[in-house]
Amino acid sequence: WLQHEGGHNSLTGNIKIDKAIQSFFIGFGLGSAGAMWNSMHEKHHATPQKITYDMDLDTTPLVAFFDTAIEKNRSRGYSKLWIKLQAWSFLPITSGCFVMLFWLFYLHPRKVLREKRYDQAFWMLSSHVVRPALMAAVSGMGFGKAYLLHWVSLWIAGQYLFGHFSLSHTHTDTVDADENKNWVEYAVHHTVDINPSNPVINWVMGYLNCQVVHHLFPNMPQFRQPEVSKRLVKFCKENGLEYTVVSYFEAWRRTFANLSEVGHHYFTMG
Repeated sequence: WLQHEGGHNSLTGNIKIDKAIQSFFIGFGLGSAGAMWNSMHEKHHATPQKITYDMDLDTTPLVAFFDTAIEKNRSRGYSKLWIKLQAWSFLPITSGCFVMLFWLFYLHPRKVLREKRYDQAFWMLSSHVVRPALMAAVSGMGFGKAYLLHWVSLWIAGQYLFGHFSLSHTHTDTVDADENKNWVEYAVHHTVDINPSNPVINWVMGYLNCQVVHHLFPNMPQFRQPEVSKRLVKFCKENGLEYTVVSYFEAWRRTFANLSEVGHHYFTMG
């Protein structure tokens, strides 16, 4: 969560310091690159749920979040059985294994090497070396076993992060590639907020449960979002906008129901 807020320049108010904080936490903590995260995440913020524009929808053949994903994403082969079972595989296999391996060993290293972001490469490498070494030193186990446990922690982190990222968007309506909406409509109608008044949920989700507010004001310090959500209710009523707020467990239900429905669609319809 800290790297996410650092990427939005909303931690200290100093862009250079915020980006440095982001590079450390995403690099040392997650073995990934802030530059790659920002590149993908900014496209998502510009047009959430817009087909071919929102990178968070371009996830086939590993997972399909909408019922024309195979046809409208970049052409790739896919397994009907895999897609049918995607609700079961999304967290432990797709998020915990495939996405983490692809990010840490290909997508993010390629980005930092191409752009010569050697400071970020240093933190990424330290995640694979320093973290296991510290675990080994503290516990007395060998480096190999510590590195294995390091990957167990990354597997858990992948499920935790990508699972929670999916709760606010993936089950909402998509926007066709040739359809254009304004900034407010994208934020309010294609994201949801999750218990913004619940401090426990705010902590568990690092304030990313206030996703509608975050999309409207991406550079605002995130701890202020619950208060803004109260004012947003009035604004939306006055302007004919449908501001959706759901419970934490309802967000999980909608996410997995959508995965199941889209999986069933592709298994039966092809």
